[in-house]
Amino acid sequence: MRSRTIGVSALTTTALFGLTTACAPVGESKAADIGRAARAAASAPAGATPAPAAKGKGAGKGTGMLADLSGAEVLSQAHEAMRKVESARVVAKMRDGGIPVEFELSLDKKGSCNGTIRYEGMGKVDLIKSTELIHFKGDADYWRGTASKEHASKKQTDAMVTMLADRWLKMPVSDPKAAAMGHICDLDKLTDGGGRPNPLARKGETATIDGKQALAVVTAAKEGTETDYIATQGTPYVLKSTVSGDETGEVLFSAFGTPVDTALPEGADVLDLSKLGHGGPAESV
Repeated sequence: MRSRTIGVSALTTTALFGLTTACAPVGESKAADIGRAARAAASAPAGATPAPAAKGKGAGKGTGMLADLSGAEVLSQAHEAMRKVESARVVAKMRDGGIPVEFELSLDKKGSCNGTIRYEGMGKVDLIKSTELIHFKGDADYWRGTASKEHASKKQTDAMVTMLADRWLKMPVSDPKAAAMGHICDLDKLTDGGGRPNPLARKGETATIDGKQALAVVTAAKEGTETDYIATQGTPYVLKSTVSGDETGEVLFSAFGTPVDTALPEGADVLDLSKLGHGGPAESV
């Protein structure tokens, strides 16, 4: 949806063998406009292919309360509905600096989130953030990718993987090093975009998104054609937003209003980064 923003990045640490562990984003993505940068996978899910612009008198029929609205008015209704969302699940496929990235996050307006981020060639990171703490866990491929970006030696890389792979790392949200991660879980940025719907927005055909009927609204974008799929029953939420053209990607929204679970898995092995000194891991692990 135009003017929706979400910061999407995988997490990394800049420290290697010394492990003072200052946390920063890898390939940090600028807040990407949901209506432009985070949409339309090269292959959309079955039953949810981008709809063509509406043609003829039959276009938009069977769309309930949206039937008599213009494309811009439908987007305006959706904008207001998304602005009021307190929590949601977001699944996206996009490119960050040319690298394919996928993420699946449940997040809310309190800044809490729970989910997984995957960068091609960089493994995956699991993330759990509450209003007080951030926990993240990278797999072996993630830490090897991090070490490679820092030009670590094989010995350093192997040590990092041995110590950190598949282990939860914890730090308080108040830690200055955690600021770089805060944007990842910002639902306000995702649902409170600025700007007005493009008056040229045009209604398309209906489609089924995750079992729900939706009306496509098509808008020309700088990167190509953007399509928002608006729920036609109940609250007119954006169920999916895509773009095709020079840039491709997709974002799917669901579980509106469902609380975010910020509890760690039972028996989780957790390393508290705030307690690490400058003497290396041997002192703290």
